Amino acid sequence: MAESDWDESVVLDRKHLVGYTGGDEYLARDVLKIFLENAPLYLDTLEAAEGEGWRSSAHKLKGAARGIGAWRMARAAERAEMMGEPAADDPRRPKILGVLRERLGELAAAINSG
Repeated sequence: MAESDWDESVVLDRKHLVGYTGGDEYLARDVLKIFLENAPLYLDTLEAAEGEGWRSSAHKLKGAARGIGAWRMARAAERAEMMGEPAADDPRRPKILGVLRERLGELAAAINSG
């Protein structure tokens, strides 16, 4: 699986979001609210994942981020997915989890700023 070409410098692509929601401002707001409610759960599930759960959890987070145009978050989730099924003691896990949590914070700030 090759890495995507999403622009990792873009925290939230509002133009993509408008297209995704058909220009419905209320729907866009609801979609972002649901994302912010669910994303921490995806990260918790990813952190607790053992065996096959890692890749699946990373894939779900990537898809959710991609759907709203959160390219920076989606790229980090994609990298987590590409790790396969790392062992619980794999030193890459805490690093990518830290990156994902940081990017979620950036995304939440972008969403909350309007």
